[in-house]
Amino acid sequence: MNKIPIELVYFAVNRWDSIVQREQLLMMGLSNTYRILFIDPPLSFLTILSGRIQGKKWGFKSSLQRINEKLLVYTPPAFPPFSQYFQWMNSFHTRLLILLTRRLLKRLSFKNIILGMGRPFVAQTIKELAPMLSYYDCSDDYLRFPGFKADKEILRKSEEELLKAVDIVFCSSKGLKEAKNAINKNCFLISNGVDIGLFLSEHLNPEIPSDIAMIKKPVLGYVGTVGEWLDFNTLIDLARARPDWSIVIIGPLTSKRFSPIMKSAPSIHWLGEKEYKELPKYLRIFDVCLIPFKVNEFTKRIYPTKFHQYLAAGKPVVSSPLPELEPFSSWVEFYTNAKEMEMKIQQSLFEDSEKKAFERKRIASENTWDHRVESMVHILDTFLGRHSEAKSGILTADG
Repeated sequence: MNKIPIELVYFAVNRWDSIVQREQLLMMGLSNTYRILFIDPPLSFLTILSGRIQGKKWGFKSSLQRINEKLLVYTPPAFPPFSQYFQWMNSFHTRLLILLTRRLLKRLSFKNIILGMGRPFVAQTIKELAPMLSYYDCSDDYLRFPGFKADKEILRKSEEELLKAVDIVFCSSKGLKEAKNAINKNCFLISNGVDIGLFLSEHLNPEIPSDIAMIKKPVLGYVGTVGEWLDFNTLIDLARARPDWSIVIIGPLTSKRFSPIMKSAPSIHWLGEKEYKELPKYLRIFDVCLIPFKVNEFTKRIYPTKFHQYLAAGKPVVSSPLPELEPFSSWVEFYTNAKEMEMKIQQSLFEDSEKKAFERKRIASENTWDHRVESMVHILDTFLGRHSEAKSGILTADG
């Protein structure tokens, strides 16, 4: 039997200091089992310059940050630009990243490693770093991701190469699992979860944030990135139909269309991005929580992280009909247009109760990040223990 490693190296698709989502929360949980080196995606010097103009504190030099006793975050130095648009530049980036990683692994005495990858561009690292086990954590359909900056053909080929090279593929949704299973049969569903201890409302500080305290009730709230997948037209129609309702949006802004939308609808309030630990204070003020996504080929494969956060806060949820949420139809109201959205919100406001809030919290408690991490560790240990059999295709993915 293979020696079970205690070390995990993970090439992330998002930076550690970005909006807290799946990658950071999984790594925090996995650090209870493994020593972890989380590697930020390299930023180009052009991206860093642009970010500094916007007030971001990105540096040109590399850095190593300790998050806890067993989790380190490595931020590579500035790289040349355009790696996701030219194959030769992407190959150069990967070779440079491998060189820097090897030096760091030697310095940190990482020897028997599991290699995890969230970025679709780093398949070459598997051969060069020779891990005991490798996996791809697929959290989005990047080929359909609105605004994902990459040449589509390079992205497609890179992800296909990665899917063929890794031992295991973890997918955040059933839709992604079905799609990736066509290339790698060892696909497992690890859905998004919730940090239940943080979001349970009874543990909250009673303080009300000043920027939401004066917004009139009822408050309909959304937490997450303000991207092109949001159904802005339906939100505008709702705001115009019910100017007596306040729509509060919290999260980073990536859509250029949103600013003029806010000006046209005074009842829509964008409060900007908040610290992750501050989110429960805002959720507590929400009367109804929204997931107002367009339904398209991208969102059909999304399992919204915010869903279980909403439930953990005990709040009613009104959402567009996303396939991944259909199993929770008893705890979410679906709409197909602005009029139906208004009706479902009105119904949620009228019918909400302490009993329903308790049931929502119960469902959230069954879908925690601790549960997801436990499943991942079990799968990793199983593959490590039967590594030769897994390579022969004896172990099948039924997760």
